[in-house]
Amino acid sequence: MSGVENSETEKGIMPRAFEDIFKNIKLDSNETQFLVRASYLEIYNEEIRDLLSKNPKIRLELHEKPDSGVYVKDLSYYAAKTANEVRDVMTIGNKNRSTGETAMNLHSSRSHSLFQVTIER
Repeated sequence: MSGVENSETEKGIMPRAFEDIFKNIKLDSNETQFLVRASYLEIYNEEIRDLLSKNPKIRLELHEKPDSGVYVKDLSYYAAKTANEVRDVMTIGNKNRSTGETAMNLHSSRSHSLFQVTIER
């Protein structure tokens, strides 16, 4: 999903999507304002953790509102003005992920994660 960092030909679908978002915003920004925010969470041992928090080990709670759906209370969101800023947010979160060695992968993720980009116009 992420591909090879700093490789134009081997970058993954996520960096390409970030670039595409801002390319389209640039095309439409003469008439409309946009707000792009990113959040990053992981689910590890049935606990939800904010990977962008100052303390990513704090457990967050899952809630639901009848009118807007499921959300994670107190999840951090960071505004971004460029694709590089979104990638930087993802890099910070990746450093906070729970990892552990396996027979097949020395840096295997031990969790599930959700990186979300929200675009408001």
